[in-house]
Amino acid sequence: MRVGQVLAQRFRIDAQVGGGGMGQVYRATDLSTGEIVAAKVLNDTSPETVSRFEREGRALARLSHPSIVRYVAYDVASDGQPFLVMEWLEGEDLAQRLAREHLTVPETILLAKRVAEALGAAHAQGIVHRDLKPGNVFLVGGRIDSPKVLDFGIAFFGGSARITATGTMMGTPSYIAPEQARSGGVVDASADVFSLGCVLFECLSGRPPFQGDHFVAVLAKVIFEEAPRLFELGVVVPPWLDDLVTRMLSKEPARRPRDGAMLSRALEAEALDGEGLEESAPPRSLGKRERRFLGVVLLGKLAAAPLVTSTSKTLAVSTPDTMRSVVTRFGAHLELLADGTAVVILDHTSVPTDIAAQVARCALALREHFPGAPIAVTTGWCELGRGLPVGEAIERALWLLRMEGSIPGPRVAIDETTAGLLDSRFDLVDLAPGGLELRGERVAAEAFRPLLGRITPCVGRENELALLEQSLAHAEREPAAIAVVITGSAGIGKSRLVHEFIERRKRAATPVELLWGRGDLQRAGSTFGLLADVLWRAAEVKGGEPIEVRRERLEAFVARYVPERDLRRVTEFLGELSGIPFPDEDSLPLRAARQDPELCGEQIRRAFRDFLRALCAERPALIIVEDVHWGDRASVSALEAALRELADEPLLLVATARPEVEQIFPQLWVECGRQEIRLKHLSAKASARLARKVLGDAAAAPLVERLVALSEGHPFFLEELVRAASEGSLGETLPGTIVAMVQTRLERLEPRARRALRAASILGEVFWRGAVVQMIGEGEPGSDALVALVAGEICLRHRESRFPGDEEFAFRHALLREGAYALLTDDDRELGHRLAGEWLERAGESDPLVLANHFERGGLFERAGTMYIRGAEQASARRNYQDAERWFARADELLSGLPAVARRARGLARFRRGQHQDAVTELAAAAEQAEAAGDVLLQVELLLDEAMVFDWMGDVKRAEERVLAAQARYVEGSSPLVDARLLLGLGRTWHRADRKEEAARALAGAEEKAAELGEEGYETRTIALLLLGFILPGLGRLEEAASVLDEVIHGCEVRADLLHLGAALANRGLIRGCIGDRAGLIADLERTIAIGHEIGHPALELVGHYNLAEYLYLMDDLAAAEPCIRSAAALFTRPKIGAHPAIVQLLEARIAVYRGDEASAAAVVRAIRSAQVEARAQGAEILAPSEEVLCSMVELATIDAPDERWDELEERSARCSVGQERIEVLEARALTALRRGRRDEAARRLRAALDVASRVPNVMMVRLRRALDATTS
Repeated sequence: MRVGQVLAQRFRIDAQVGGGGMGQVYRATDLSTGEIVAAKVLNDTSPETVSRFEREGRALARLSHPSIVRYVAYDVASDGQPFLVMEWLEGEDLAQRLAREHLTVPETILLAKRVAEALGAAHAQGIVHRDLKPGNVFLVGGRIDSPKVLDFGIAFFGGSARITATGTMMGTPSYIAPEQARSGGVVDASADVFSLGCVLFECLSGRPPFQGDHFVAVLAKVIFEEAPRLFELGVVVPPWLDDLVTRMLSKEPARRPRDGAMLSRALEAEALDGEGLEESAPPRSLGKRERRFLGVVLLGKLAAAPLVTSTSKTLAVSTPDTMRSVVTRFGAHLELLADGTAVVILDHTSVPTDIAAQVARCALALREHFPGAPIAVTTGWCELGRGLPVGEAIERALWLLRMEGSIPGPRVAIDETTAGLLDSRFDLVDLAPGGLELRGERVAAEAFRPLLGRITPCVGRENELALLEQSLAHAEREPAAIAVVITGSAGIGKSRLVHEFIERRKRAATPVELLWGRGDLQRAGSTFGLLADVLWRAAEVKGGEPIEVRRERLEAFVARYVPERDLRRVTEFLGELSGIPFPDEDSLPLRAARQDPELCGEQIRRAFRDFLRALCAERPALIIVEDVHWGDRASVSALEAALRELADEPLLLVATARPEVEQIFPQLWVECGRQEIRLKHLSAKASARLARKVLGDAAAAPLVERLVALSEGHPFFLEELVRAASEGSLGETLPGTIVAMVQTRLERLEPRARRALRAASILGEVFWRGAVVQMIGEGEPGSDALVALVAGEICLRHRESRFPGDEEFAFRHALLREGAYALLTDDDRELGHRLAGEWLERAGESDPLVLANHFERGGLFERAGTMYIRGAEQASARRNYQDAERWFARADELLSGLPAVARRARGLARFRRGQHQDAVTELAAAAEQAEAAGDVLLQVELLLDEAMVFDWMGDVKRAEERVLAAQARYVEGSSPLVDARLLLGLGRTWHRADRKEEAARALAGAEEKAAELGEEGYETRTIALLLLGFILPGLGRLEEAASVLDEVIHGCEVRADLLHLGAALANRGLIRGCIGDRAGLIADLERTIAIGHEIGHPALELVGHYNLAEYLYLMDDLAAAEPCIRSAAALFTRPKIGAHPAIVQLLEARIAVYRGDEASAAAVVRAIRSAQVEARAQGAEILAPSEEVLCSMVELATIDAPDERWDELEERSARCSVGQERIEVLEARALTALRRGRRDEAARRLRAALDVASRVPNVMMVRLRRALDATTS
């Protein structure tokens, strides 16, 4: 249509406002009235589309209601295009509104009343809408009280009911009634009530009651699943409204309000004048529903079926009665969906292996009757008491059908989970690109926990036990630190082996010191969580005790081993490791460490190492850490450091883990020479011994042989089979997986015990009576259920509890916990984690990551995000920046953005990891937030943070800009610490600009102000003094610089501040070299190197190696310098070193020039210049101005440059030198002249160099004099 065109001599087209493939929508003017109207013009003139369009026009013409879009006209244009004219509406549809926000309860009730009245008017005319959804409810002016129902295109006319055609679906899957989703279903006005129920559910909860990745999955959910109750999702609504929506969503039409008018009356009766709006409280205990295993067969369209279209999805199913008779033989039932897909459900109470076998046989039988149809088989968990929630299983089946469609020929596709439950009778082959094909079934198959009240023997592990004994003997004899890692799948017997080893050691003549701990699924990744568990167990610390009691227990334990001189330090920092903080008022090292995350991490690792050394001094130490796959990087690294640094101590570390530990902690302790024991299944002989030991020697040989064959040597599987045999419940069906056996056992428990077990599984492998009772809300009956679980050997009771006053229990095996957890419904799982988090928080749980995990899984995302931030801050404080980044990222996702203070902390953590650009990005984002909040002080601190990062990046210009910006915004006196930090930033900036006098004054001011703050200003004062120690020699104040550095070194040693101590020693070593103290130079720099290695700081190691190499070269000791250069170069193989290898390469080039190897020097400089080009393209610099002077010096020395260029370089070196660069330039110019025979010029240049050297602290005087003597002799 053209703008200006007139339809039926009445409607002028003004503008196109929408449309699609079927037609266009125009804004038009009714020339007879002047009214603005909407004109829908049909493009698709196919009979089916025209019929639908006419139906919509007829429906609207018969209807007149304020909440139904008003009909104006229907006609056909002169070119044959039908058009429908309606009133013009301004506003938005309900789908657009819900995409932004939920509706409130009063808004939802008001909307429901208006739409119900509209539907009632349509139903009174015999019209069923059949496609009510948010997109078809328009809000005039965006107002909830002015809805208009749209799109009657598939409405049905002609009475109270109608049979839909087989293979035809009408409506939108997420909003249609079950009778619409079924093929041949009866549809009447109650179908619209169901659709409105779906709309109201979404208004209140934010999502439709039925969702899926594929429309067939949605149809299946509509038919099989009961919609969740609103209150079960945590939606707070009046009870009557929850009940009404539930009735509207009933599968049975007779249970719903009959039509819109009846629904309208129900709403009026309940909500008249706002009465009845009392909100229902969300549930505070787990429900009684649980999940059960079921099987699904999906029969796709036959090869001869017509193609699927967007408006009519059809399937040629010639004999549905035949199909139904086939599936009935297997105890299954059949549903034909409206699009023609056939869904078979098998949900009887058999074990999963039986269900898998039956559903596979059903699929094979269907293939015989329908050989042309693609078939998919899956299994999954359903929720008892809520229909058959098979959507997930059907979605997997649909994926298999789509994958199968890319392979020629119809097949029976089966997913890996179901295939794993089938025994060898079934013929399975791989089906690329995924899944498997079920081809048929053979006639026959091809060929430390109490058990029944007895302690099972440890059988079949003699070789492994011998290796452990030999390892401990070797550790004692040498002595030596040895690590043994025992890996194996869940239930393979890792813990049983370790406990047998421990029991044998208890009976041995030689005593050992035993420490034991384990990883926990709920604490996985929590910084030092694994080692904290070791210390809590060893010191008999209990959660919930007063902090004073926990401190006393830890101190008493440490005092057994650690000498008095180190006791306080080691105890305090082991307290930091284990979450038992000590007061720092009288502890300078502890106070200083808490102000510096890197220092704190160093001190914790040092304390742990010193503790182990003291432990080993008493007698050989045996450390057992189980479930390392649920450990944390900080603990694993600390143990590795202990193995390396205590290599000569009698120490055996035994760890157990599942095979995935190699992905979580790659190369676990390999560099420490770890030994690995990979546990395999038991031999048949060992399995038979175990079975006979438990069942008794009188057990029939055929039964024992069968148990051995069925278990395939898996210890836990064998024990469960033995249990089933003793109870007479071992059937003929072969077990397929451990999960199947676990489910079989748990289903034999009483419902109350199963409910308690499901609640316990939420807490993890360890749980507490109070938490379980609260979660199931049954008081004493809940307690009785726990007693029954202990008696039934499902759980065990611990003698001591982490939370005093509350009994502690544990699952006898992780697989029992996993099996119970799998039985939870989705709603109960979410609610349970929420309740568990709240209980643990009240009980005194100190690990924020445990709480974060529960709150996140419980849908309390804001509380989870806050806990993740706290966990990240703890990780940063312990110098575990990798985990800190992980938790910050999770909090960022949950909170949709971090608060400014947390974002700053994340930026600083990234800076300390060497991720400078990422740090700048995060700090800049935090600065934007601080500016938006008007927090000027935080803005200033962030600018100073950015300046620090840019300075490390060598971006002096931007560092200066940030400092000056901070200075401009800051009001002096707002914060004493910021006063000092600002002066420090200015001093660093002026130092980089070679404004030495100004820099010295600013740094002295920063030092003075920071000193007044005591420990709060310690780090700022230390850095200021460090910079002064570097700057003052250039101002001729060598003695003062030495004194300043001595003060810094003393302060660092008192506080055990190794990071700043290493930097101070490096600066002092350079001064010692300048005053001729070669031994002092070497001693200080070697100590710097050692500290850098000890604390894992490669950049500090580089400072030591590089400075030592450079000064030995300048002192003319090239032989001693070369190994130092090699060590410095080797450091660049480490990640995140924070420097470019160009500085070491340049030193090699300087040495080559000095030796006269100009060709080698030139080649190195060319490589540096190439790297500079690449770096500058990224906005970075790899050489500082003083280093640039030396690079230019090498270039000029290798090309016999003219005097003008040398003169310019000398002038530049006078401006940019920070040390001895100016002297080296003069020397290089002299040596270049000498090599070219210009002896007089060389002597003149050397005298000039000696003159400068007499005024600048340096180590070159001896070699300059030697060179001058050689030149003039």
